Amino acid sequence: MNSNKQVPPGGASANSPGSYVVLPGSQRAVLPGAHVLGAADTDEWIELMTREELGAEYGAAPEDINNVKTVLTALGLTILKESPISCSIRVGGRAGVVESIFQVKLFHYSHPGGNYRGRTGEIHIPAELDGIVTAVFGLDNRKLVKRRPIKKRRTSLDLATRAEASRAWFFPAELATIYSFPAGDGQGQTVGLLEFGGGYFASDLATFCQDAGVSVPTVQAISVNNTPTNQKDGAEDEVMLDVEVVAGTCPAATIVVFFSTFDEGGWVDAVDTAIHDTQFPLTVLSCSWGYAEDAAGGWTAGAITSINETLQSAALLGVTICVAAGDDGSSDGVTDGHVHVDFPAASPYVLAVGGTTLKKSSSGVITETAWKDGDGLRADNGGSTGGGVSTQFARPSWQTVDIQSINPGSIEGRVVPDVAADASANTGYWTVVDGQGGVAGGTSAAAPLWASLVARLNASLGTPVGYLSPLLYGTGANGQAMGLSACRDITVGNNDTASIGGYNAGPGYDAVSGWGVPIGSALLNGLKGKL
Repeated sequence: MNSNKQVPPGGASANSPGSYVVLPGSQRAVLPGAHVLGAADTDEWIELMTREELGAEYGAAPEDINNVKTVLTALGLTILKESPISCSIRVGGRAGVVESIFQVKLFHYSHPGGNYRGRTGEIHIPAELDGIVTAVFGLDNRKLVKRRPIKKRRTSLDLATRAEASRAWFFPAELATIYSFPAGDGQGQTVGLLEFGGGYFASDLATFCQDAGVSVPTVQAISVNNTPTNQKDGAEDEVMLDVEVVAGTCPAATIVVFFSTFDEGGWVDAVDTAIHDTQFPLTVLSCSWGYAEDAAGGWTAGAITSINETLQSAALLGVTICVAAGDDGSSDGVTDGHVHVDFPAASPYVLAVGGTTLKKSSSGVITETAWKDGDGLRADNGGSTGGGVSTQFARPSWQTVDIQSINPGSIEGRVVPDVAADASANTGYWTVVDGQGGVAGGTSAAAPLWASLVARLNASLGTPVGYLSPLLYGTGANGQAMGLSACRDITVGNNDTASIGGYNAGPGYDAVSGWGVPIGSALLNGLKGKL
């Protein structure tokens, strides 16, 4: 018997065909602060997804798909959807059947962040599926995303008419000019946005476009797994910020907004759907949401692995993925005193985007520092750029920088962010949400701004930029890293919010602003010799 195989206490269940094995990476703990409300009703309907190993290229082998379907239907589950290209199968069944098949006990919990159905311990799978099924999602539906735009108080729409010299905030097109974006409007590009709450509202976009003096782009709102696309739950601030940043810089692009649920299963489904969408094939995808990669009660190892594999597929398919690095500085909002980085920003297959504070004087002089408002924590009405060293991902071979984690005994991990852009709400972005004007910021604004830059680069180059991060660390002008010539260095500021400390901006690459903010024209010239 293989060393990873074991039968759970009490032996196999009544409807089990034989032995079970532990599913690696499925260990789960109760969310800190949660309290049990009661066991899940055995008749409660549950939908979940199993994920098989990628085949030699893309997609699951047909025999693996058939094997999973045969075993799970024999045990009482219903096949709802299969997707060989994303290596996934969606199944459903009563809670009692699901508990028996996967050898778990499900409970309902109360939590200040929202009640959820959850489990503890490890998932077991039928031995016949060992080596085929690598993760199971949907048993536990705790919320994982926490990103919200850093916003100032809503104000009158009349403020949109103020002259640029008399205000601290910007329209996205003004930032595109400051950052020397290539000329263009995103014609022919499809920009995807991942959203985990809120809704898209065409009337708000129309008002914004009128304020910004741009045409209204084509927007497609897509529901992943029947998730609403029109909720006014507070998260519409994030959705409309993302949409309006892209609309303000790429009004001729098609913007596709993918709405999914807040849990691990929702994340896996959303990323799979966006990357493998054949109706709206993407050239760039932006994500302004995330969660500390190693926070207690947060991501399971299986979810991180599954999502990261899909992000790798995106890189191979030539889709650039821009992800917000976080808005709570070096702690990433975790209160254990150590430094943390956000996932999926920590994935080596994405462009992790940090934040700055950009100021433009009445005479046009630009000053820019690392973003840190107040004490750097959103809970205290501040905010600061995420950045640091991953504990989950080894440093990729292309990331040739000498930065170590300040956590004792940490690995030499992937360093975040790669780049940065304006993020402070004090010098942020004009938005229209729920019929009101206001100013928003955060790395959740910087990420779609970089996605817009990539869309313009794609249009100018006539080919997708694709997997951009390694190119920034590779050789560019004068034998130096491309990031040095394609970005304006940010050398002032820090993201210190953890008890143990944080990171400082300085000359060259750093774990606060990465290579710095874009010089779009220089990046375009550098890429011409690489693609």
